[in-house]
Amino acid sequence: MFTGIVEEKGIVVKKTKINEGFKFRVRSKQVAKKLALSDSVCINGVCHTVTTKSKTEFEFTSMHETLKKTNIGELNSGNEVNLEGSLTLNKKIGGHFVFGHIDDTGVVTDVKQIKAEKKKDSDNWEYRIKIHKKHAQYVIYVGSIAVNGVSLTVAEVTKPKGNYFEVKVAIIPFTYNETTFGRLKKGDRVNLEFDFLGKYVLNLLAANPKIKKLLK
Repeated sequence: MFTGIVEEKGIVVKKTKINEGFKFRVRSKQVAKKLALSDSVCINGVCHTVTTKSKTEFEFTSMHETLKKTNIGELNSGNEVNLEGSLTLNKKIGGHFVFGHIDDTGVVTDVKQIKAEKKKDSDNWEYRIKIHKKHAQYVIYVGSIAVNGVSLTVAEVTKPKGNYFEVKVAIIPFTYNETTFGRLKKGDRVNLEFDFLGKYVLNLLAANPKIKKLLK
C-alpha cells in the first residue's frame, strides 16, 4: 500500500526483454537506499517487487498482464519514473490510500499553464485526461484519483461524449517539478487508480437488487 506522495524521480537505466515481460533497472538516490529484496515499490503508480538492488539502483520485473493494463511497457532507458516506497506505520499519509493496482490508462488531452495573477503567487498547471466511460462511476468532483502514482484531487468532471469523459486535475509547482508531470504532454498515456473506498461502496450497493437497477 502507498499514499500517492512521490518521494523521488528515478531514472530507467536498463530495459531487458524476458519471457515473462520486461526487466527494468532504475537508478535512485533516496528510495533505493531504503529498499530491501522482495520489498514493494511503486513505479508510476504500479506496485512492483524489488528483485535485486544496490545502494543506488534496483531491478523489478513487469509481467505481461501488467504491461497490458499500464504504460510501464512504454518506458525506455533514460525515462524518468515516479517512485514511492510502501507505506509503513510511521509514515505520514499525505495523500490517500493507493494500492498500486492500476484500473486502466487514460490519455492526456490538454496541458495548460495558469499564470499567477500576482508576483508573489506561483504558476500552476491544469491537465485534462480522457477516461473510458465505464469508469465514470468511480470518479467524483473533489474526489481522489492517482495518476502515474500521484495522489490528486479531481477538479472537474465532464459528461461522457461517446465512450469517454474527461477529468481535470491541477498541479502546483512543487508537484510539477518533483514528479514526471513536468514532462507529460498531450497524447501521453497515464496510469489511473481510482479511490478504492468508492469501489467497495459501489460493490456493496450493487449487491442490493433494487439499488443495482438505479446504478445502471
